[in-house]
Amino acid sequence: MKLKKGSFMDYFADVAMYRYPRSHLDVKKSSSGDSTPTDALAAAHTEPKQPGNIQDYLEHRIDMASKPREDPDSTVPVEDRILSKKEIKAILSGAPHFLLERGKHKRWYPQVIFPWDDHRPSIQRMLDRKPLSHPAFTLCTLHAHLPVPDDWAVRGGVPTPIECWGRSDASKRATFDVGIFEVPNMLGNNGREPGTVGFRHFLELPISDARRYTGPEEPRQAPNILRVNSLPATEAFDLMENYNRPYSQCLSGAVYDRRQLIRDGPNAWKRIGVRDINLRTLTKRIDHLRQIRRGVLRDGSTSTILDFETSHEQHDLLHSQFLYPRPPLADVMPGHPQSTKSQIKTLTTVLATPGAWVDFSLPEWRFRAGQLLWEVSRQGTSSKTSKEPWINDGMERKWLLVQLLLAAELLFRLDAFVRIDMLHDPHGGQMTVQEVYNFDKLREGKVNWDLVVVRRFLDNLEMECPSISPAASAEPNTPTKTGRLSFFESIGRHISSATEKADLCSPWQCHISSPHTRQQLEGLYNFAENIGWPKMDALRSTFEEKLRRNRSIFFTQPTDIPRDQENTPIQPGAALLADEKNMYSRSASRRCVRLHSTCPEDGDLQDNEPLGWISRSWLSGFVIPGEAICHLLIGTLLENDEEAMQQLGAMANLYGGFAYAGRSWWSKSCIVGRVLSSLENTKTCMGWVGSDILPRDVTTLEVLAHGWFEVAVEKPLERSGKARIKQGGKLAAESTPLGMGDITADAFTLPIDLPTSTPTTVSLGALTLSVSTLINRGITTSEETSLSFSLQEEGKSSTAAVSFPLKHNVRFISAHACLPPLGFTSHHHSHHEQPLEDEDVANNSQEKPSTWGQYTRLPGHPLHRSFPYQHVLLDTLPNHRGPQATPGSSADKEVLVIDARGPRANETFVRAWCASIGSHALIGRAGRTCVACCVREARAVDVQVVVRVGE
Repeated sequence: MKLKKGSFMDYFADVAMYRYPRSHLDVKKSSSGDSTPTDALAAAHTEPKQPGNIQDYLEHRIDMASKPREDPDSTVPVEDRILSKKEIKAILSGAPHFLLERGKHKRWYPQVIFPWDDHRPSIQRMLDRKPLSHPAFTLCTLHAHLPVPDDWAVRGGVPTPIECWGRSDASKRATFDVGIFEVPNMLGNNGREPGTVGFRHFLELPISDARRYTGPEEPRQAPNILRVNSLPATEAFDLMENYNRPYSQCLSGAVYDRRQLIRDGPNAWKRIGVRDINLRTLTKRIDHLRQIRRGVLRDGSTSTILDFETSHEQHDLLHSQFLYPRPPLADVMPGHPQSTKSQIKTLTTVLATPGAWVDFSLPEWRFRAGQLLWEVSRQGTSSKTSKEPWINDGMERKWLLVQLLLAAELLFRLDAFVRIDMLHDPHGGQMTVQEVYNFDKLREGKVNWDLVVVRRFLDNLEMECPSISPAASAEPNTPTKTGRLSFFESIGRHISSATEKADLCSPWQCHISSPHTRQQLEGLYNFAENIGWPKMDALRSTFEEKLRRNRSIFFTQPTDIPRDQENTPIQPGAALLADEKNMYSRSASRRCVRLHSTCPEDGDLQDNEPLGWISRSWLSGFVIPGEAICHLLIGTLLENDEEAMQQLGAMANLYGGFAYAGRSWWSKSCIVGRVLSSLENTKTCMGWVGSDILPRDVTTLEVLAHGWFEVAVEKPLERSGKARIKQGGKLAAESTPLGMGDITADAFTLPIDLPTSTPTTVSLGALTLSVSTLINRGITTSEETSLSFSLQEEGKSSTAAVSFPLKHNVRFISAHACLPPLGFTSHHHSHHEQPLEDEDVANNSQEKPSTWGQYTRLPGHPLHRSFPYQHVLLDTLPNHRGPQATPGSSADKEVLVIDARGPRANETFVRAWCASIGSHALIGRAGRTCVACCVREARAVDVQVVVRVGE
């Protein structure tokens, strides 16, 4: 539908502007003469800069609309082509604008704004993702979001309306801002449409944490040590003498092998400044810090660690019990050694020692953190046969606790320094700009994630050492300012005793419990129901029975647990650590883990069998932000379903799928799960999809009723070598509702969904796997996976069989919702333009327009002619090659709009086609997002397929 001057009626009220947060934007506003900025951007071959203030930029574009250039191809006079500012804002109100916001660490954060609609309350509720369905699921993210109330529930697929949400009990006190987030944004992992992701999540996939961190550095000696043989004897002697001094290897250029460092013992730890820490001292200190944090957060107080311990006391404790005295070396943050600032520098330097600690910036370690806390390898159960005795006495567990302790000490000092000492530090003075820069650089990545992990540890876990005296345990839980010396006095008494040093307990006797087991258990039930898990009553009974009788899982009152059974380490058949290939694999189809099995045939059945480390991680709430939450949820379900473990085995592929109890379940990381999720009776939740479709053997067509599957996939077709999230200028320019070029009446069209033509009925066939390949550790690997359909045109008896190979790992994005524009338009009849009739609107699933005289409410937003698109019918897809145009060609920017409205099988048909040709797709629901906004968002994320769905 063509829009022309005179078709817009002055809107009867002012439309206010949405003010973009200017504090985050530091690039100057672009400007030009008569030529609009987007003309220059469109013509430039290099990456354009994103305007510094997007609101001023849009206002400038609108102002230039009153100065259109002469168009020799237009038959409409210039004065009839001009649109007023009020008209432009009216017809484009409710349309989202996509852009990137500059953040820390050279990061860009995708944002969606509505430039002229901040007075419309419904804008605030417009999301392209589903709200989290349980409070326990908020552990998946570091991003700010609306708190999920305790009584949140999803029944029958209908969540509680936002208007019904009550106040949250979450803490309102701000703490030190680490300034990092999980990548991609896990809030957008659950798009509005099943099996989809949100705009932000999709754009961040190319720079995800899994891609940025490919593995540890190769262990190596410090450069000066490598050349010791070539040095004169005196220099070599001095070098070796300094080699064993505290902190000598922190910034030397050496890269440690963490396991070798633990094997080498205290002499090696000394070189990075760490003492052989007494386990009881460690446990008591962590509990002391946890109680302080818990009390401060609960009360909303502005107190810091300095209200309980002076800087001098902190220094003495740190360097007498945990670290060696600080040597007079060149400092990143110089100052008095007892100042908070210098202690921060020392702790950061130690934690940043390459290779010495667990690196939680790697997503795999975020998932396996609980494995170090609760699992011991089979070879480590006997000191006579073990080749690695460091595992036997729990040194891996203790070394992780040491890391968490040092991170906690750093976290509390940072919080105090930001609130107090940054303004006044009697020893260290104010922090300079250069010191801030050096400190941020030192803690970037690995140390920042230490702070994130220790917060989760302190907030969700409680520790207790079995040999702490009753008198010590009777001390008040929350330290007070008047009694702050009691902790130091008790530590001094314990450490000064020779018998105390001789009476060290094993790290496996250190009891770790959680007060949040019940909430985590309810979250697990929510997950199981939302993916259609069978026998829910039996599952609940199993867990309640385990909570009642099993002494090895978490209890709210840890003092009720016999000391000889606390935190019994589980002993699976696999080694403690994952093999290096799996830990740092970039495979899109394989993420293997061994579940904790209690099946008799696995030889692991014992009386009072403890839970596995995956179950303990989830039930304790020790969940680190990122995709690990999806793995922990499904792993906990499986580990505690005896029948499932018997049929499926202990080896699981968390990026694949499995068949069990007459249904199949697929990870949303698997292309099969993303395609099947659009079908009826398919349920999705937190990265997993439950479906009625069971796979078949492609050769025999035999149903594969049980077992794990791995589906081999290829990368989607790349449109360009540069990730879209690194093209902020293009993203903003190519998605603006104002378009690129002159803003005139004849520059806009009004795209609508086509009236349904002769319908083609799509019926789902079979999901087939090629199972002739060898089975890998109990997991069936399919090199070729296909989904078949039958097509029947109305009035014809014959059907056409179509099969699409699901060979590309494509993604589906939920289109961001828009609101109908506030403007009106009149009907213009011509030989090539027909008025929009009521039946057309009904077929398009759009809101029925209101009329006022000759004026009709616009059914959608106008689209600038700089956004080319093409309608594609469903039945033409089998012979359609898809968006094959190479970058730079005339068809490079053309978006294919595919009509998949009607039965859900239509959408599945299109998704399978996208997987076969290797093209990502944007899923836009009629009535929620208009065609124009879908096309513009597709251009924003650099995707050339839009799938229109709806009843």
